[in-house]
Amino acid sequence: MQPQGLSSEEVKKRKVSGRSNDTDDQSSRSYLDILIKNLATPFNLILFILGALLIVMPEKPDYINAMAATGVILFNVLISTIQEMKAKRRLDKIALLMRPKVKVMRDGRIIEIDRSDIVMDDAIYLSPGDQAQVDGIIVDERMLEMDESLLTGESSTRRKHEGDTVYSGSYCISGECWFIVNKVGEDTFSSKMLRSAKKFEKKKTPLQVETNAVTEMLMILAFIFLALLVVLNIFRNIDVVDSLRQAVIVLDIVPIALFLLITLTYMIAAVRMADSGVLLQNSSSVESMSHVDTVCMDKTGTITTNNLVFNDIDYISADRGEVDRLVKEFVSTTGSRNRTIIAIEDKYGKGDYELDDEVQFSSDRKFSAVRVKNGDSYDTIIMGAWPFLKDHVKEQDGIEEKLSALSSKGLRSVVFLSGGSAPLHSGEDIVLPDLTVLAVISIIDEVRPDCKEILQQFSENGIDIKVISGDDPETVDAIFKIADIPGERKIISGEELSAMSPEEYEKTVVETNIFGRMRPEQKEKVIETLRKKDKYVAMVGDGINDVRSIKKAQVGVAVQSGSGAARSVADMVLVNDNFMALPKAIIEGKRTVSGMRDILKLYLMRNFTLAFLVLVLLLFLNKTPLLPIQNTVYAFLTVSIAAFLMTLWAKPSDNKDLVLPSVMRYVIPTAITTTVLAFAVYCVFYNADFDIAAAIAGMVENSGWSEAELRENLGINGSGWDEIVGRNAMIAFLILAGISQLFILFPISKRMSIDGKRTSDWKPLALGLLLFGVVIALYNYPDICIKITYLFQFPMELWAIIITATAIWFVVTLLILKSPKLNRLSDWIDSLIRNHLKKNFEKESAEAAKSFLNDQEE
Repeated sequence: MQPQGLSSEEVKKRKVSGRSNDTDDQSSRSYLDILIKNLATPFNLILFILGALLIVMPEKPDYINAMAATGVILFNVLISTIQEMKAKRRLDKIALLMRPKVKVMRDGRIIEIDRSDIVMDDAIYLSPGDQAQVDGIIVDERMLEMDESLLTGESSTRRKHEGDTVYSGSYCISGECWFIVNKVGEDTFSSKMLRSAKKFEKKKTPLQVETNAVTEMLMILAFIFLALLVVLNIFRNIDVVDSLRQAVIVLDIVPIALFLLITLTYMIAAVRMADSGVLLQNSSSVESMSHVDTVCMDKTGTITTNNLVFNDIDYISADRGEVDRLVKEFVSTTGSRNRTIIAIEDKYGKGDYELDDEVQFSSDRKFSAVRVKNGDSYDTIIMGAWPFLKDHVKEQDGIEEKLSALSSKGLRSVVFLSGGSAPLHSGEDIVLPDLTVLAVISIIDEVRPDCKEILQQFSENGIDIKVISGDDPETVDAIFKIADIPGERKIISGEELSAMSPEEYEKTVVETNIFGRMRPEQKEKVIETLRKKDKYVAMVGDGINDVRSIKKAQVGVAVQSGSGAARSVADMVLVNDNFMALPKAIIEGKRTVSGMRDILKLYLMRNFTLAFLVLVLLLFLNKTPLLPIQNTVYAFLTVSIAAFLMTLWAKPSDNKDLVLPSVMRYVIPTAITTTVLAFAVYCVFYNADFDIAAAIAGMVENSGWSEAELRENLGINGSGWDEIVGRNAMIAFLILAGISQLFILFPISKRMSIDGKRTSDWKPLALGLLLFGVVIALYNYPDICIKITYLFQFPMELWAIIITATAIWFVVTLLILKSPKLNRLSDWIDSLIRNHLKKNFEKESAEAAKSFLNDQEE
């Protein structure tokens, strides 16, 4: 019996008393959380403290180096925070449109409301595909079956009766019900289960785990160096200000902004995907999309639209009037209000009939049935897919041929059968009687006009397409023909797959591209098999029957018009059912990760080089390698500008392998050659008897400082000109070498390429030349060069030595990187990272299991 529901006044009272479902349901972090997480990291706080100490020193505050220690951090935090807040606003607007709605009885009528507006004692209606948003007690049901697999992990459905509990997070797969809300907000079953998850950060993506491993290693190294530095400086009696400057340099070994850079890059990519029609529900989807090489999809909503139209009825029974009456009886009484039923109803209309019993449609059964009272007797009527009903039919002559003919035309078909007046249930068990075929009904499934173009884009990007449908495989094949989709098609049915041996099954799954008459568990098994064969799978679906396979795939994709259950488990949702957005999202993912690979090479090369120089010069030789402001200039010219532009200029590439092994194959040899040549330049300029008197006199005149003040600002207290000149020559070399690596990373000719590949994009080359121009300008403006960046202005004859050293570095580095022996290094790192990923996964799984058990005990 349909419940009365609440009045508006009763709803208002419950909201005032706090008995509503208005919980913290933000789709992303709050603005304050974004600011705090970006600003208040442990390393940021340490550098802020060091910068503050440089300012408050009583003898001579060092404002420039203090700003260098904290200014870049503040700039990065500002840019990152603004970008992330913009992304949050954009994604929240889209996510708001995607929020599930619920049907409730209010003031005697059914209305649709947001889940946050649900209150205690609300009467909520569930139909197939709806997900329960709160807990409640069933007061009226009709053949209700609920799937609680998201809560319990059990794949089987549960029959629910009046008085049973509906749990939030479960979804209706067949039947319908009204239930009265008895728990909202944090008291619901699903909220209690998820409470433990809030104690932990979100799972990191593989790339984040990889970079985190490098960051942790460099962090440990930096703290070891810092501890050694403190001890050594006590014995060396180094000035406090100089020690603070050196501490800032040591801490800069840690790539503190790297993890933030990845997160920000993913957020920007998510906004781009949202603009093209894809809402990411899982941040790791950006990276996951870059690895996709196989896209599996249900036919409906991808190749075809969701619109079904009645085509024709082929009468098997001679009494056509009786058949038409039974069809009308069926569509008038069945609770399975799917698109097929609605299409037939549009043709036959509805009447007033008394339902006695029914079996609602489910993706497992592939049929629905009703038993309708007809005077003193009953009509038992069944409609569904022939392969699932034929075993109950005695007279089958000609049926297979009729269905095959319809399938060859790309038409859906269902058989319409009579079971006399036999009952449909024996207790809780469904019992089908002997059946008689009355008619075959054909339905037109409209083909998407952009289907051919979409599949072509997948093909051009080397992505395999597999259609996994519940329909007849011949129907799917015929739709491919109607849509004029080229290529060879290998088709198979679920029945044929089930009869195969394990070896034959795996081979067939990999080679086949059209699967028909597939049950949900068969779809799931296909995805599982593809993953077992090292395929990286995205599954696109819209209905309840796709939920299990969407969950099983590495990337689950749902369409907006699909069931709430499908959307709830998907990693991403195609807004407005824009299937064209999916290939764009895959390309965007590949482009994003490719850009990150280049950024990591630039970023980590500088960090490892700095670590080596700190070890050699600062710890062994007691020579400061560079001042904080000079380190900032070095980072800005060699990493910051290029890294930002790499994100914009990145091209899609194959991302099947781990990122870090190839990155470290480049970083370690390059950092070693850079350190060796940098140290050589330092030694040459430190020990050589160059005539720099004219250069010093010019800088004194341009800066307005005395020679003592010039020496103090260009170096550290007590430094001689030999140390200042050596250090500044090394810095000039580091800047030139850092810019020159752009020509190695983006070679315009095969001779300059590490792997024999070249780029046709001239923008990185132009950027390198532009940065060289910036260096020339910097050294020709003494107000900036001397007074702000504390860089030494060399005579031209000394610049020739630095440029020659850079050219030698370029040739030597390129030859070393071309060596196939370095592949052993990348293979070794690959093995280490994979073990690390495995341990990380096991750790997260153990924490999740432990947390779950603790919650169960509570």
